[in-house]
Amino acid sequence: MIVSVCIEKGGTGKSQTAVNLSAALVKFCKLKVLVVDLDPQGTASLGFGISPLSTNTHAIHEVLSGEIQPHESVYAYNESELCIMPARHELALFGSQEFSEQLAGILNPMSQVFDFIFIDLPPTLGNFTTTALSLSDAAIIPVNAGSSVCIIALLSQMRTIQSIQEAVNSKLRVLGILGCMVNNTRICTEVISWMEEEYPELLFQTKIRHNIKLAESLGLGEPIFDYSPDSYGALDYKSLALEVMGRVS
Repeated sequence: MIVSVCIEKGGTGKSQTAVNLSAALVKFCKLKVLVVDLDPQGTASLGFGISPLSTNTHAIHEVLSGEIQPHESVYAYNESELCIMPARHELALFGSQEFSEQLAGILNPMSQVFDFIFIDLPPTLGNFTTTALSLSDAAIIPVNAGSSVCIIALLSQMRTIQSIQEAVNSKLRVLGILGCMVNNTRICTEVISWMEEEYPELLFQTKIRHNIKLAESLGLGEPIFDYSPDSYGALDYKSLALEVMGRVS
């Protein structure tokens, strides 16, 4: 299954979710998972210890440009079934190009090898997001529940998905909306309540609580289960992985 992790706003827990949900599915569900970093900022790559400034590893822009084969840019994390296709800043050159055929040439063969492919997308509506969604089976939308502004971003993302469903990809569905950075503030309670009322079937029961260990692990290049396996962040992403499996089975 090809799943785009997307929302048209930064700071929502998007890359964090791509990294840690993937790690949880490998660790607890014994699956083989690939994270495709399609964000020139390379945050998901950083979450696996690969700097977007590094020239020591191959990256997805080299595959899209035909310089290398897809398998040459796939790296196993700690020799596990968890793999990353990293991004470097040169990927930004594809932001104004048509590359759906090239991306399909990566995703289709890889989907025969991996149980899940998660595509981490930029926090904007643009060519990367629309191209990835046109080739995806599903989308997960992480929402920073501590910010009311994210409601606008969520509504915009849902509208984008509907447009793509109607125009080019009728199989695309929203696998779930994920409340992230959840805390005890009034605004967080109101945002969660609003999502429960507006999207009762789509909102995951699991909520990702605000946890500094998640931010630390992403910056230090380790999924939360390696960095702080007993933290709230690890418990929450394990719960999310099990809930995701329940929705796709």
